[in-house]
Amino acid sequence: MCEQYNGWSNRETWAAKLWLDNEFYLYVTVQDLINEAIASKEEDQDFACTACLADNLESLFDDISGDFAELTTHVFNMLKDIGSLYRVKWYEIANAYLEEAKLNA
Repeated sequence: MCEQYNGWSNRETWAAKLWLDNEFYLYVTVQDLINEAIASKEEDQDFACTACLADNLESLFDDISGDFAELTTHVFNMLKDIGSLYRVKWYEIANAYLEEAKLNA
């Protein structure tokens, strides 16, 4: 069974990336995380840089979804739209951001 969705490995990954790109607070936060990852990168450390960014993106969503009882309607709708955060391929998203940053450099 092929799970690919709009060029991403699955729908959850696509939806998470879409929210990251289109929600202003998330977009600004992600840009900061990308810049931090690039600044801390040592020569020939692409994998470590991407893994670090992927961990930070996942942590961002963990923080947002922290206490389910206190979620705002907007965040609840975002999480509902994405579906299972467990299925999001954070490394794939991080890699896409870093590749895009290389093209724009």
